[in-house]
Amino acid sequence: MRTIQFLGLISAVFAVISLYVLLSPITPDSSASSASAVGLALMFIVAPAFGFSALLLIPSSIALINSKLREKTYFNGKFWYSIWGINSILCLGYVIAAVYIGYLYLTSSTGN
Repeated sequence: MRTIQFLGLISAVFAVISLYVLLSPITPDSSASSASAVGLALMFIVAPAFGFSALLLIPSSIALINSKLREKTYFNGKFWYSIWGINSILCLGYVIAAVYIGYLYLTSSTGN
């Protein structure tokens, strides 16, 4: 469980860093081809990294609510509880983003 939580956090950190590195050189004066290349990189690098992180963190963070599981997997101590807290905030963000995207999809598909 500790490995899953740590790998999910590392994946989210990688996604945020790559998001910053990809978007920082884009300015209003950038060409359309460079902006579209960044869009492809976001689609094939950043989005899968966030998705991988969400797939790891959401079920494992919910499972860690059980104190017997935390004890069985040696998930104790201030360090691991802080990792779990950070990952729980990330999970909340993932769920809110998924609900918002679902809401946008449902409201935009009506009226054709």
